[in-house]
Amino acid sequence: MSEADSRPRAPRWGVLLSAAACGLGGLLVVVGMFLPWLRSGTVLRDSFQVAGVINTLGFLEGDVLHLLLYAWFGVIPVLTLGVVAYAFGFRRTAATFTGVLAIVTGTVSGSATVESGGVDSSLGIAATGPTTTLIGSALAVLGAVGIVVSGRSSAGRIAGGEQ
Repeated sequence: MSEADSRPRAPRWGVLLSAAACGLGGLLVVVGMFLPWLRSGTVLRDSFQVAGVINTLGFLEGDVLHLLLYAWFGVIPVLTLGVVAYAFGFRRTAATFTGVLAIVTGTVSGSATVESGGVDSSLGIAATGPTTTLIGSALAVLGAVGIVVSGRSSAGRIAGGEQ
């Protein structure tokens, strides 16, 4: 029996569970972005419509703020890039993309969730979209951390390093 056979193997279920959590979190982020974020009378608007209204009304002045507003439209392509990177074996890179993006979307949706008022007023933040996005962001961050941690421990075993 060789030395490679006697070394303990990395638990694959941990990596798969982390990847599933990251993927499910990313899916919830995307779904939450299309759910209602703003309530105006009987009209409900998703996050992309809210970004369009903010841009049209000119609430954000300055190049940096406009860039951040337009970056919201790039969330789904970046999440897709993370899935493609994971599929090609770049697990930690995919986890980094997803984790950073989940922190940003979680911050925005967390702020909106905290600010959402009661259902009594006809104008306000709808809780459905921000809450779903916040839950997805938290799950994606946990999954991304799990992927990075699992990748580090299995890399140490492959290299023969200590844990």
